[in-house]
Amino acid sequence: MFALPVYAVILVAAALAESTVGYRMDAVGGGRLNLVLVLVTVWSLVRGVPDGLLGGLVGGLALDLMSGTPFGLHTMLLGAIGAGTALGGGTLARGGLALLFGTAVLTTTAYFGVMVLVLRVLGWDFPGAMRFVNVLVPTIFLNALAMPFAAAFARRVDRALSGWQRLELE
Repeated sequence: MFALPVYAVILVAAALAESTVGYRMDAVGGGRLNLVLVLVTVWSLVRGVPDGLLGGLVGGLALDLMSGTPFGLHTMLLGAIGAGTALGGGTLARGGLALLFGTAVLTTTAYFGVMVLVLRVLGWDFPGAMRFVNVLVPTIFLNALAMPFAAAFARRVDRALSGWQRLELE
């Protein structure tokens, strides 16, 4: 009951940090950490499809409100990633680091690949494929590095809030 609203506040704060501080910092090798994407992905792995979908919609809406891309693009992508990650059948209890790193590669590639395709269809101009790869690869690396830390954080939040739910039921 309390888990999603609390995590929604965390996602909004992450979107704010990603949209302000994240773009002020020098990029690492051309890429930047996608904090909201990482947090939505691990929340989906911890809590399942409904919470992953809702977390993706909240995080995406927060990014849409702070970005210059067409409104709804981040919401659509992160909602699909939040639901799709949990549908993959993996959970943090069974997957370990291999699941986290593999999920980071797949979700980051899907997120940016679909975003570029949609924006190109809408008439936005982009540099060539090599520039895309030169930004995508370091971004995948940064997101994969952040996944274990984000997973530990999401588990801790889930456990803390689950304790509140047990107290409420008693």
